[in-house]
Amino acid sequence: MTSPLYSSNFTSVLEAEKSTLGKFIEILKKEEDALVQGKIEEIDHLSSNKSRLIEKLIQIDNHRNEYLQNQGITLEKRSISDWLEKQLSNQPGIQTLWNELLVQAEIAQKINHSNGLIISTHLQHNQRAFAALHCAAGNVSLYGPKGQTYI
Repeated sequence: MTSPLYSSNFTSVLEAEKSTLGKFIEILKKEEDALVQGKIEEIDHLSSNKSRLIEKLIQIDNHRNEYLQNQGITLEKRSISDWLEKQLSNQPGIQTLWNELLVQAEIAQKINHSNGLIISTHLQHNQRAFAALHCAAGNVSLYGPKGQTYI
């Protein structure tokens, strides 16, 4: 069984990860609002904060993974959950913390995906606008099947 010293350290790592991931989710939500409202200057500011939190999350993740590998655990959700259930059953708070962390990770993934779709939509709009401006300036480079110009 895992010693209490190590499990308390593991709990601290999970708590730090949960807190940092919560901050990351807040940034993603602000980024989503800025994207929808077209506040580009705000996106730049959020981007630096987001990068800082990603670096911190990577460090925490590496620390957690090192601990788990030292316990002989494969780094898969199911393996970790099974190990927590068996080894730390006398500490249900850790299992709860792990489950909350998994939920947060899923939320972050969904918001990040949504933000990516918004960015993609903006990019397509900008590309079409650029093509229209390019065409209007007399620099037509797009042709239809019969050789006629079109956007």
